[in-house]
Amino acid sequence: MIRRLTYTIVVIFFILLAVKQTKGQEFPWSLQYISNMHMVNPAFVGMWDKAGFLVSTRQDYASIKGATMYQQFSFHSPIKNHSSGVGLDVIKRYVGIERQLFFTGNYAFQIRLDMYNYLRFGLKAGILNYGNDLTRYDLYPDHISDPEFQNDIQNYNMTVVGVGGVFFNDHLYISLSAPRLINNTFRVNRTGYSSTQEFKTAYLAGGYVFKMPMGILLRPNLLVVGTVGKPVYADVAGVVYLPNNLQFGLNLRTNGSSCFSGQYTFSNNLRIGFAADYAIFQDIRKFQVGTYELLVGYDFNIYRKTGKPNYF
Repeated sequence: MIRRLTYTIVVIFFILLAVKQTKGQEFPWSLQYISNMHMVNPAFVGMWDKAGFLVSTRQDYASIKGATMYQQFSFHSPIKNHSSGVGLDVIKRYVGIERQLFFTGNYAFQIRLDMYNYLRFGLKAGILNYGNDLTRYDLYPDHISDPEFQNDIQNYNMTVVGVGGVFFNDHLYISLSAPRLINNTFRVNRTGYSSTQEFKTAYLAGGYVFKMPMGILLRPNLLVVGTVGKPVYADVAGVVYLPNNLQFGLNLRTNGSSCFSGQYTFSNNLRIGFAADYAIFQDIRKFQVGTYELLVGYDFNIYRKTGKPNYF
């Protein structure tokens, strides 16, 4: 059964990769998602014995005024004496003057398939608080007023619901998730106004941890992102884990960009990560100096168990 499941998902990978690809897809909200898979799939929360939290900030297209900025706080923890976990995400997203504030909770439960393999399912639910101060936009050089921009859109709450599943063991994982399933549209003294978070996007990912000489571990990773009405986007990555709690990563993306990342974990379980994404084959590279992300996390053994290392 396990071989058949693995074969089926691998076939799906190649089918998705065969679809025409393009620029401008729905990206993961973190450049360093590869070491924090719960950002992409709620089924990962509480997978390992340790609990933890992280804060991160990401600036897209530095030097471009009004480019997207993300700020995130996340907490995740296993539940004592249960094969399940819980998590909390608070995310701010700015695009120019537009503001989106996400409050979401995650829950995951686990099924043991045999001695080595497991299957987890996750649920994400919460609210999105949306605001857009339309009166602050400078539309025309001659300052001609536009009726559609004479009223602010503030404090509209919308629903966020997502699901995910992951098959895994100590070395392998195959993940499928859809973090946002519900379309959110609201009316504000006009025919209709909707946020850009309405895209129904699915994330299919997989990775394997190889043991190398001198205690080095290598994890190749593949992420395929499909959005309704858009071509497929893919992210091929590799992470090297060094024995001294230092890791480096490289991502190559089909949108024409690449990402370099590094992360160090101190002896007190505090970890700091940095990532930089650069456009290689995109025209926008002429107008910006890259996308950057800083991440700080802390893991703690909440139930004092002998936890296994977390490579996902």
